[in-house]
Amino acid sequence: MIVTIHQPDFLPWLGFFDRWKKSDLFIVLDDVQFIRRGWQHRDKIKTDNGVKWLTVSINKKGNYLSQLRHIKLNDNIDWKKQHIELIQRVYSKAKNFLNIFENLNNIYLKNHILLIDLNMDFLKYCAQELSIKTPFIFSSSLNIKSVGTQRLVELINSVGGDKYLTGIGSKEYLKENLFQERNIKVLWQKFEHPVYNQMYGAFEKNLSIIDYLFNN
Repeated sequence: MIVTIHQPDFLPWLGFFDRWKKSDLFIVLDDVQFIRRGWQHRDKIKTDNGVKWLTVSINKKGNYLSQLRHIKLNDNIDWKKQHIELIQRVYSKAKNFLNIFENLNNIYLKNHILLIDLNMDFLKYCAQELSIKTPFIFSSSLNIKSVGTQRLVELINSVGGDKYLTGIGSKEYLKENLFQERNIKVLWQKFEHPVYNQMYGAFEKNLSIIDYLFNN
């Protein structure tokens, strides 16, 4: 069984979903520390004025040392309206605007309290659009307390996995020998970013998944 493990990022890039689709189980890493400059609460879209960030506003006080699953949204500023208006302006002439925008808008308008609930609603919707049927579970439900590579190994072992699909970015820190000791094979993701129809000049890759969904 092929397992992938990743944090539930906010409207992530195509490579995230490629790994999910190629796995038999996706372990959602929800009990790790929130990364302030990471992808858990932001991603990029392409506009008529260059690449722009969509950033989810969170409650900063006491949150930066919290686990991801406990991070609360900040609704003291109307960041949802800002996202919706920017998305509508940028993609209103895109091929699939009407269907995709309506569904994204409905998720934005839910009364989410936690970042993870917002992110998971978006991830499940995008997976549905991409015909991804791979099930997921939350790492917090597996009660694994170790850290680093050892934690990944124990998470996979706890669900009966024998293969771990991961991105090449983890080569810098992943200790493959720990997987070998548990007879788990490490599979390195081979993802070639597709070039698809896209508005506003030269093609930009590694954008939020919504750029692909709107345009194709």
